[in-house]
Amino acid sequence: MTIGFIGLTLKGTPDLVSHDRIAGLTFADEADTINAAVPALKAQGTDAVVVLIHQGGKTDEFSNVSGCQNLKGEIAGILDRLDTRVDVVVSGHTHWPYVCDYAKMNPAKPFLLTSAGVYGELVTDITLSIDPATHRVVGKRATNVVVQSQPYTASRGPVPNNDVVPRFEPRADISAYVGRYVEAAKAFSERPIGKLSGPSQRREIGNVDYGGPAGNLIADAQLAATKSAGAQISFMNPFGIRAPIVPSADGSVTFGMIYQTQPFNNDLVTFTLSGAELKAVLEQSFADSGPEQFLTPSAGFSYTVDRQAPAGSRVSAMSLNGTPVDPATDYRVTVSTFLANGGDGFSAFDKQRNVVLGPTDIDALEAWIKAVPVRQVPTESRVFEAKR
Repeated sequence: MTIGFIGLTLKGTPDLVSHDRIAGLTFADEADTINAAVPALKAQGTDAVVVLIHQGGKTDEFSNVSGCQNLKGEIAGILDRLDTRVDVVVSGHTHWPYVCDYAKMNPAKPFLLTSAGVYGELVTDITLSIDPATHRVVGKRATNVVVQSQPYTASRGPVPNNDVVPRFEPRADISAYVGRYVEAAKAFSERPIGKLSGPSQRREIGNVDYGGPAGNLIADAQLAATKSAGAQISFMNPFGIRAPIVPSADGSVTFGMIYQTQPFNNDLVTFTLSGAELKAVLEQSFADSGPEQFLTPSAGFSYTVDRQAPAGSRVSAMSLNGTPVDPATDYRVTVSTFLANGGDGFSAFDKQRNVVLGPTDIDALEAWIKAVPVRQVPTESRVFEAKR
């Protein structure tokens, strides 16, 4: 039996990566791209077609890793337009686990849709049954398997085994291979950089768009690192916070801990925006065309969001150090180069003027933590939701 694979990213890639890294590239419609490839695979004699795509959806049951209750998201619009000779779609991007018989949602599109969540916590076991006489797929099923091996210690503390799911023994040769790199990186990763007053948590599942205390901490660090460039405000994007920082019992933080939180090595950049331009940036956080994400500001800056208001009018009450932000006044703003170049859909940053390049984001965070004996984790709210 012959399996054909079609692999692709998503049309929205320019909103997710720094623009200077994709210069000269175009990103076409996903469904059109897949449909153009299917006939070529079939002409080569493939019995089944599997699509691997970096686009996905969400369901109403995150804890049911193989469930599919009320699937929604951009993947559905792609599936509804696909060539029915596709058999399986392996998706991603949303970090959500699911296994869907899409025919139950659209009988004309009998695809098997899967997603294995995030961080390698799951592996999707997919089975295709193919009739060797007709070379047709006669059955397909999948389940998400929880990956549980040996107990370990993560940034959030010890992770013991759980009897609810099976345990898989590591393969000796792979374990030894990984161990070489763990040992080689240990001295660098375990280097102490300072102390925190407590855990610096990021957003939580079910409230995925807030930076939380981790966002506050990072934004404050970025502001401090770019004061010499005149910075007054800094913003951190919640999707760029990859893990919480959970110090050891005595508050100690290692370089490995903050690297798990910010592994991108983005430079910081400071520039000028008017108050009106700054509002336009924040409005993009809540545009109808993309995911909502509360940009976390540095200490002293706050704003209010009304997500029920019309698009473009959802941000209000912007304030810097207790003074309302004036649309006509210029402000010095610091973000990562990723955001400054339009990452995560923030194209409104293109109005930037008087640009000054600063240190990397992780260097700024390390310097901020180590600048005092114990850095207090800022837990206060800086972004507020309007009450109706």
